[in-house]
Amino acid sequence: MLLELERVSFAYPAPAGRRAFALSDVSLELAGGEMVGVIGPNSSGKTTLIRLVARVLEPATGEIRLDGVPVRRFARTDLARRVGVVPQSAPAECPFNVGELVLMGRYPHGPGRYFESRHDRAAARAAMEATGVLELADLPFDHLSGGERQRAFIARALAQEPRLLVLDEPTAHLDLRYQVE
Repeated sequence: MLLELERVSFAYPAPAGRRAFALSDVSLELAGGEMVGVIGPNSSGKTTLIRLVARVLEPATGEIRLDGVPVRRFARTDLARRVGVVPQSAPAECPFNVGELVLMGRYPHGPGRYFESRHDRAAARAAMEATGVLELADLPFDHLSGGERQRAFIARALAQEPRLLVLDEPTAHLDLRYQVE
């Protein structure tokens, strides 16, 4: 299995020492090559689930495994080579141009160097072509529309060449044309 969640629970702090469970006893198995959507109402734990898989949060109980290995055992860069995450929304300010942002997806692949290999540049270019942002590569990220920002973040995740790609509401800011694509 590519991704396994076994009886995972997570609770955010709540007043008076109580626990407000965002997720309770969730189990899931995903094989490679699958496309799966998690659907639910607002505040049902979808983003929390993504943050647990990416190890931004740690589960209160249960275990999350990637290729049979608990995610807690991966160094952050090793996990970033394997899991690409597209957040719900892009930051309001980003001091980079689109091409630089997309190249950042290659960072986990190159300890001791900064985006210098031909493969890094080719992966970034292919990701920008796939998401339709290649013509925006030299533009400051701050000058982009919401949909263009979202496509740039999708390109960054694709440039990582991860085994698992996790997208949190990836079509939220996209024009209908790009939602369909």
